[in-house]
Amino acid sequence: MSDKYRRRFTGFIAFVLMVLLLAGCDKPLQKAKYKAIKTVVGLAGADLSPNPALLASFDPERDEKAKEELGYTIGTQAYLYGVAGLRLENFRYGMSRLFKLAGTINPDRVSDVGEDGMTYNEYAYLKKLPNANMRFGASPNHDTLYGGIFFKLDKEPLVITVPEIKDRYSNLQITNAFFSNDGYINAKGTCSPCLYLLAGPDWKGSVPDAMTVVRTNTNEGYLAIRILIDGPEEYARVNEIQSRFDARPLANYLNPENKISLEPFLEPDDSGDLSVYRRIVEIALRNPTLKEMDNAAWSSFQYIGMFPDRPFDPEQIDPAIKRGMKRAIDTVHDIVAWKVKSRGYKSKTNWRVDLLGGDYGQNYLRRTESVVQGLFLHDPKEALYFLSYHDEKGELLTGENKYRLHFNADQLPPVHEFWSITLYDKSYNIVENPIQRFAIGDRTKGLHYNEDGSLTIYLQSDKADAGASNWLPTPAGDNFRLTFRMYKPKDVMFDPKTLEHYLPPIT
Repeated sequence: MSDKYRRRFTGFIAFVLMVLLLAGCDKPLQKAKYKAIKTVVGLAGADLSPNPALLASFDPERDEKAKEELGYTIGTQAYLYGVAGLRLENFRYGMSRLFKLAGTINPDRVSDVGEDGMTYNEYAYLKKLPNANMRFGASPNHDTLYGGIFFKLDKEPLVITVPEIKDRYSNLQITNAFFSNDGYINAKGTCSPCLYLLAGPDWKGSVPDAMTVVRTNTNEGYLAIRILIDGPEEYARVNEIQSRFDARPLANYLNPENKISLEPFLEPDDSGDLSVYRRIVEIALRNPTLKEMDNAAWSSFQYIGMFPDRPFDPEQIDPAIKRGMKRAIDTVHDIVAWKVKSRGYKSKTNWRVDLLGGDYGQNYLRRTESVVQGLFLHDPKEALYFLSYHDEKGELLTGENKYRLHFNADQLPPVHEFWSITLYDKSYNIVENPIQRFAIGDRTKGLHYNEDGSLTIYLQSDKADAGASNWLPTPAGDNFRLTFRMYKPKDVMFDPKTLEHYLPPIT
């Protein structure tokens, strides 16, 4: 029987049932039954099949296109998820090379970490503030001296010795294998020094007396140490504080005769087909807790051959899916290149701020854009970062123009600690200039306030007419970005309704 005659027959049977059911009923009951039966009759003639476009394909060309789009769609998500982990791998290997080179050519700039440069679980630090020749590509601040440890805790914990620091701002921030904020070591107690046991997620040993255990969410990550410095005249003082930090494996701390085995950073291996996806899987294999943290994402990645508990094998992936995965890489680059300019909340004056901070959860796009242009991001209560690539008209900032940033007396940044504005080039490095000023803020020596208490900062490539006191030099003829940092911001900076008042336009 054809569909046409089947529908007619079904409708006829429904009509007969309606007549029989209504017979002998009073009028109110007849109306209720009629309405119900009418619905049944309508359904009898309906087609409940899926959308025809979703039915099984019998077109080989369509199938090939579908597989490529699957590889492209999920490949985009997987690469976006993994960029932060790849960034950590590249950064720590690059830092090892930089420290090795600086230790040979310019040892007064870095701590003595030996001829082989940085290694896992080894404490190292910068002795001087970054200059334009130090191409970190990570938007380094010019307020604190950096130190830190690229930790690897799969074998045993690290004992971290933290000296007492009374006279200046400092913090110790822990980030995981994807540069997501894992918390802080709060060393403001009365112990001198304080001892902390930095332990991985699976360690089950006993904690020695007088130590505070600090758990990490992944085996790998970075412990970033920042100590406030007010200029080159304080190098000796801050370097002395830096030298009193220490990191060593628990076994060596308990028994110094246990030799410390320094494990070098391997150069990231970008060889082979789909190497970025392979490296993302390798990071997950070394950090198994990522499986639990990001289970939903990994359950999708399996469709393109990525599993958090087995090696990546591109030979087992359909060629069409692989084509889509390769296309996805350039797309992610385009997405991130746009997103870094449009992060978080946008003020009316074209400043951008991420009010959520460096604990990204499963927001991988937010994590990626933050890590690409700044590595590790503080929790908001510790520091807020306001970025701007644009002037008040929405046009990109360029050294071809002259700009003013004017704070009225009641607009000065509301902070419990200090604030600064740092200028970076398109690669997120500080910019060479004739007065060697890379940032300006409330601690800038000679900063001039107007008679009414207001403050005007001049942003231009040549010396400002008002003199050098309030001048932050820009790169001649090139684009740049500003980062406006507020350390320990006051509560008014967490509410979009009130923070607008403290973000003047770049005119």
